[in-house]
Amino acid sequence: MNRVEAMERAQEFLKVAEMALKADCYQAAALCVYAALYWAAIAALSQVGVQRIRWSHGGLRDAFRNELVRQRRKYPESFVSWLEDAYELRVRAHYELVGASVKRVRRLVNHAAEFVKAVKEAAAP
Repeated sequence: MNRVEAMERAQEFLKVAEMALKADCYQAAALCVYAALYWAAIAALSQVGVQRIRWSHGGLRDAFRNELVRQRRKYPESFVSWLEDAYELRVRAHYELVGASVKRVRRLVNHAAEFVKAVKEAAAP
């Protein structure tokens, strides 16, 4: 998968997360917001030539932190925190009886929009 395809997926998942949020479907929004961040992180790494056939969740987060935050300083550390928070929220929404809180979901949807926008702008010529 190339950078453009990964970015398209990120934007699609963000759109669905926003739609789910508006429809008061908070658990679905939590699942999609993580997917948006996941694919945006893949797109960002792809922009600098870091690609894998398959990414683990922790491997993606660590590569994003090491390559794009610490070494290249392209993105702030908060983006890594958002990836971690969104993953935790996704697990809670998907697998736990006590789901994701509305406040956290809303906040992460906003963060995901900022993250996706930053990755898209970084790719612009």
